Amino acid sequence: MTTEELIKLVNFDLKNERKHLHFYQNAAVMIGSIHRMELREFLEKEAASELVHVNEFSELVVHLGGVPEAGVNEYPTNLVSPEDILRYAIQMENEVANNYAERLRQTDGMENADIAVAHVFYEDQVMDSWKTAKELTQMLRSYHSGLVR
Repeated sequence: MTTEELIKLVNFDLKNERKHLHFYQNAAVMIGSIHRMELREFLEKEAASELVHVNEFSELVVHLGGVPEAGVNEYPTNLVSPEDILRYAIQMENEVANNYAERLRQTDGMENADIAVAHVFYEDQVMDSWKTAKELTQMLRSYHSGLVR
């Protein structure tokens, strides 16, 4: 893998991180239910975490010699039920965890220092997204068992 190829992949992932940021912000204001406030607080914290990721991915692109792209990958803006929001968030986090696992495979050769740094960066990212997906799964299970209703 060349550094130029890596920049393209990181920019794609940056757009997904922006998607996460926007989704969590939107879901925080759209969510309904009796437990709206506690779920809103969680979603707002996730949005803040995603803003950190957006900055980290942007900085990685710049350090690799590229320019961060400004796009945002699409996401649904009309979800209001906690169940629908949690299901989509789980899907979204699992998707990027799998993308980041693929980036680890793609950068495994570590042809140069830039690619080696990106490899370590993606190790942290895959763990973070995986943990978030598992936390969201637990929240959804609680919702179904009546603990969050």
